Amino acid sequence: MNLIIALALVSSSLAVVSGDTILQSTYKGPDGLHDLAKTAGKYMGTATNLDVSDTYYTKQLKNIKDFGMITPTNAMKWDATEPQQGVFTFTSADQVVAIANESDAQVRCHALLWHQQVPKWVENLEKADLLNALANHITKVMTHFGDLCYAWDVANEVIADDGSYRQSFWYTKTGKEYIATAFETAAAVKKSLGLKTKLYYNDYNTNTINAKSTAVLEMVQSLIKDGINVDGVGFQAHFSYSDTASTDDQVKNFNRFTALGMDVALTELDVKTSSASPSTQEQKQQVSVYTNAIAACKQVKKCVGVTIWDFVDTYTWIESSAPLPWYQPGGENTALIRKAAYDGIVEGWKTELTHMWPGSSWQDRENVF
Repeated sequence: MNLIIALALVSSSLAVVSGDTILQSTYKGPDGLHDLAKTAGKYMGTATNLDVSDTYYTKQLKNIKDFGMITPTNAMKWDATEPQQGVFTFTSADQVVAIANESDAQVRCHALLWHQQVPKWVENLEKADLLNALANHITKVMTHFGDLCYAWDVANEVIADDGSYRQSFWYTKTGKEYIATAFETAAAVKKSLGLKTKLYYNDYNTNTINAKSTAVLEMVQSLIKDGINVDGVGFQAHFSYSDTASTDDQVKNFNRFTALGMDVALTELDVKTSSASPSTQEQKQQVSVYTNAIAACKQVKKCVGVTIWDFVDTYTWIESSAPLPWYQPGGENTALIRKAAYDGIVEGWKTELTHMWPGSSWQDRENVF
């Protein structure tokens, strides 16, 4: 993959902007990121908190050439959708769905079960009531959105970095039972409503073979063995510019999961830098990390696509960093400029297949557009 990385770097401007240190994209091709992904039978998407006051941001969010899948960063989480028990609100989430529909994009829905951004009333429940509340929450939220969701992150981050089960309030009160309850409930809703939505497990620090990714694999295998449906696994892919995971490292890991018959996806891709004004060398390394991650998805037939965790540095969740493919030199509500990181993604989608497989076209993929 060294040649691929070199091509990505050559295609990006190494000249600095006056008064700025951000390397800008020099890609001039007619195809956007989603266009390029489609040629590989995949999608390219972004997450969003939908800051509608920034018209430049919103215009790019609606650019179907770059983004064919949109994920609400926070609008579908428990604290946003059921802040009080039995009282559901979907205003913000519906707004994201409307934006996606306007641009002809799909929606990847996130997340039904997590240990964070959960109202206190949920944490205060004891086991029986807690599991009932979980089942009710999943039923109501999935029913509201129906087949507007291409996929759901049913359970998010239940495994700790050492491969053990995360010691959250969920685990303390129910053991592993809450995970099974979440997937069983989601599967029941899917069946009763005749939905096509895919049911995913989603986690971070899992893109290569390590204790955590192996624990996720074993958990998913256990669920499947118990007759519980899991359609896919999401690999968040929150990288740092200094990460050294090769394309092949990631492909080998993904193949462990697709061997079970399930899909995989990169669901929250970004590449952290050490500051908001990273050195030229850091940015070159960032380009390489983006290229390797995208190329890994392209190499795996059942990797359905890639979502970046927002797209402009102005709105990143990472403090004092420049992890995304666009930036706004003038700050909020000013023009967006593509960075060299954009070119890294382009080169990832342009890599030649080394793991040959007979792939169908993007338009032929089930439940996608």
